[in-house]
Amino acid sequence: MQKIIIRNFRQISNAEIEIKDFLFLIGEQASGKSTIVKLIYFFKSLKQDYLNLLYEANKNSLAGLQKQLISNIQNKFAVYFGYTSRLDDDFCIQYIFSTEKEYKLTLFKNKKKSLQIQFDNEYWDFISKRTLALQEQLVSKNENKMNFILQEKVKSSLIKKMTVGVNKIFFDDRETLFLPAGRNITVSYPEQFQLLFFGEIKSALYSNKETNTVDINLIKEFVSYSKFLADYFNGAKEEGENTPFRQLIHNIISQILHGDYKNENGMEKIFYNENEFVPLSISSSGQQEVIRIIQDVIYILNEKQKASRIIEEPETHLFPKAQKLLIELLILVANKTNSQLIITTHSPYVQATFNNMLYYTKVIRAQSDKKKEIEKFFSTENLKTAAKECMNIEPDKFQAYALKANSDVYCKSILDDVTQLIGDNFIDEETESINNEFDFLYSMI
Repeated sequence: MQKIIIRNFRQISNAEIEIKDFLFLIGEQASGKSTIVKLIYFFKSLKQDYLNLLYEANKNSLAGLQKQLISNIQNKFAVYFGYTSRLDDDFCIQYIFSTEKEYKLTLFKNKKKSLQIQFDNEYWDFISKRTLALQEQLVSKNENKMNFILQEKVKSSLIKKMTVGVNKIFFDDRETLFLPAGRNITVSYPEQFQLLFFGEIKSALYSNKETNTVDINLIKEFVSYSKFLADYFNGAKEEGENTPFRQLIHNIISQILHGDYKNENGMEKIFYNENEFVPLSISSSGQQEVIRIIQDVIYILNEKQKASRIIEEPETHLFPKAQKLLIELLILVANKTNSQLIITTHSPYVQATFNNMLYYTKVIRAQSDKKKEIEKFFSTENLKTAAKECMNIEPDKFQAYALKANSDVYCKSILDDVTQLIGDNFIDEETESINNEFDFLYSMI
């Protein structure tokens, strides 16, 4: 398991987050949810940066690699979060790559107002040993005597081996992707946005103005990935065996979209029946927001990918029933592929769906003799399939936190130790407040 500790960074005064297979963050706007998940993504993306550095500078000494890695981290942090000299308060961000071994990387700002990067000595020793082993695989070969195809095969094989090695260094073998809010931009005008964001990033990097381009970077990456997904599904037919699990996934997706997605010669459409459709570019806001998440889910299944997905507000523009179905879909696929799911949300329906999944696991274990009765209650073959195929959430793989601005307890776990369910729902507090206002007004009549 991994963990992040944040002290005095932006609006976050104090937060300690355990990063399990399922991580749930709920809170008010401007409470720091997005900042936390963007920091998690920042640290999780370092393994790819190190892989690139190692491959391109394979003859560097360990000291040279460490110096270059630290420089890269400093530059990346400046691009993502702005220059530390412009941040008023000292801060400390610690990412623990392995809580079992206590291997951690610390970023902090000192009195000189510059970003300091510090690997634990034991962790850097571990990285060094692994790196030496990887460098042995990078012994130069006389590629001039190889034909092009053979060279590419050798390169591909080498990159796969190095990827496995670097994954072990950073204790993470999942492919990480950040799905930001505002996902519908990839439907209406992705070409224009891609050009815009590349331009803004280049401008921000070479200007002296205060910069905070994490959102631009993440959307740029997401736009590129969305173009890949659209091409992936262009003319594609259903892949994989037509198993009960696949049937279940298809049924859930159809209910979320109220139709079926097809890409015909580059034209993305939502079909309501065999003949009637609407172009995706003029479909509902909910369909546009959710389509890339759905495509990503199918891609993960088709490619049997172990993935890590960070999704901001998956409920955006969706009716409560669709919110419930989407969360069930994400959990099913995460369990099926041994993937990781990290989400931020404002939705009580998303929270309730997670609780149902957690409680389902608890009830089935405690009352195994009533399993058929439980399945009958839901009156659908889908749940029977899902129950066999990973409907449940294992409590030890789940963590939930609530964030509240201007509070004595800024970030706290809301997973009850006894019930193993999400509790302490301050969304219900707001509902109660609204109801109290109504009761007061009603009493005045």
